[in-house]
Amino acid sequence: MEFYEALKKRRTNREWLDKDIDFAVVKRILDAANNAPTWNNNRNWQFILLRTQEEKAFIFEKEKKEADKFNAESYLNMPRPYPITLGQKMYGYAMPRQFTMLANAPYVIIPVFKCKELGCEYVSGLNPFSTIWCVIENIFLAATAEGLSYSMRIPAGKEHDIIKGKLKVPSSYMIPVFIGIGHPDPGEKLPEQEYPDIEKQLHFGKWR
Repeated sequence: MEFYEALKKRRTNREWLDKDIDFAVVKRILDAANNAPTWNNNRNWQFILLRTQEEKAFIFEKEKKEADKFNAESYLNMPRPYPITLGQKMYGYAMPRQFTMLANAPYVIIPVFKCKELGCEYVSGLNPFSTIWCVIENIFLAATAEGLSYSMRIPAGKEHDIIKGKLKVPSSYMIPVFIGIGHPDPGEKLPEQEYPDIEKQLHFGKWR
């Protein structure tokens, strides 16, 4: 698949076909991840793969409870002093699928990167975090180029440390995201998204 075609087709999916993925494809996707730029030339990240339903049910136990108790209809139709936003529509769609979008994917990829904490005084202190997100974007694009798609959940609050403990990740590493990889259901209809106008985003020489 040509690069710009993959870029345009890249999207987050949360519904999957009941169809397996050859592990050789997963390895190609992770090889693409390793081609990401790195701030220290060490590429000191690792990947944890979840394959079985038992593994995913154990790791994402909290996420299942959270998704099961979320009332999308109530959230989407609650009184608001303003029209519902596209972000709120997406939140109402995504929340009930926070478990199934991972559990129903043939593979869950969990990248981990060497970093004890994100607290920093300068932007450069976020170099490890910036680098791992280059890795993640390569995963998204490679999966798309393979005719697959992905879902992602960024750990919230204490979720990071709980799952890090379950996975026995060393204390010197962090988890930026959980990524489901699978064959997207072509019937899935995602809420509308807003696409910015590049002409309105350009600033030459200074902001104004």
